[in-house]
Amino acid sequence: MIHNKHYQEDVKYVVEQSHVVLRMLGIWPLTDRRANTIEKVTNIVCIIICYLLLHSDMVPGVLYYIFVDDGAREQMKMLPPILYSIMAIAKYSNLIIHESNIRRCLRHIEEDWRTIIISDAREVMLDKAKTGRRLFTLCCTFMYCGGISYNTIVPLSRGSIVTDQNITIRPLSCPGYYVFFNPQNSPAYEIVFLLQCLCGLVMYTITVAICGLAALFALHACAQMEILMRLMEDLVNENEFGQRKVVAKLAVVIEHQIRIRNFLQLVENTLRYSSLVEILGCTIIICLTGYCIIMAEEISWTSCTLDWYRLPISTARDMVLVITVSNVLPRITAGKFIELSFKTFGDVIKSAVIYLNMLRQLTE
Repeated sequence: MIHNKHYQEDVKYVVEQSHVVLRMLGIWPLTDRRANTIEKVTNIVCIIICYLLLHSDMVPGVLYYIFVDDGAREQMKMLPPILYSIMAIAKYSNLIIHESNIRRCLRHIEEDWRTIIISDAREVMLDKAKTGRRLFTLCCTFMYCGGISYNTIVPLSRGSIVTDQNITIRPLSCPGYYVFFNPQNSPAYEIVFLLQCLCGLVMYTITVAICGLAALFALHACAQMEILMRLMEDLVNENEFGQRKVVAKLAVVIEHQIRIRNFLQLVENTLRYSSLVEILGCTIIICLTGYCIIMAEEISWTSCTLDWYRLPISTARDMVLVITVSNVLPRITAGKFIELSFKTFGDVIKSAVIYLNMLRQLTE
């Protein structure tokens, strides 16, 4: 065993990104001491504010879905934002409930950094930590850039709409039914717009926090497994075997293996429900998107199979334009680069399997 005299700086380097986002959510668990009164009050206030912001977006959306009759298609469009808000509340609640497990995982990581088993263990863990920080940065970039664009640029780019009754409707990122006031009047519109932006910021921070923890824990486990492999290689590559030396090294291998498995079980207990919510929620959202795509294709099929020859000649000529437009299917894309369809989904899955096979062959 080697004491790492730089472990405090190393631990700070590893956890500082997750520390920032979890502190924003009021759920950063202290590992070295108990939280004082000011810290407890601050965390409680942050949690209350986050819950209020999350519900300020979800509740009006649910009320709008229930009480405002805009047709089945518009109600279908309302489901993904409502579902995403519910997912954010569930994931946030799971983080709060499992704060003690997060603390135990962080303590486990600190212990691994404090005492290293082999001479180059610190370099191995630092290399994995750098990868984890890059993944965290990528996640932040995609979530915040995409989310802020959805909450600000997208609604503002639509511009105001003037109805036949000469009523000006200013767009919001998510429509809502507000019982006690009209969100189109100033300053109510500006307040609602700001609340939706802040709510989006909280939702994206929750997702970033979970992804950051997952990357932190997974890459730390990878580093420990790489150290375990080196311990196993060192066990059998020793030139001069001594019974005591071999038994001692085998004990270290077994102890480290058990420690890794315990850590992975702790990570599983911490993040499994958040992962379940993420997978189920995103699957439902993808299914809703697929449903919209299928409905667009059914319009084209219906227009092509009409008994248009039964119509008068003049009306049949007019139907040509309707049929032509119906065959130009509306596309849902990712950044106008990738079409979101079942064919694209199948291509992505096939590419992933091919890439996985290539990696497996390279590692064999």
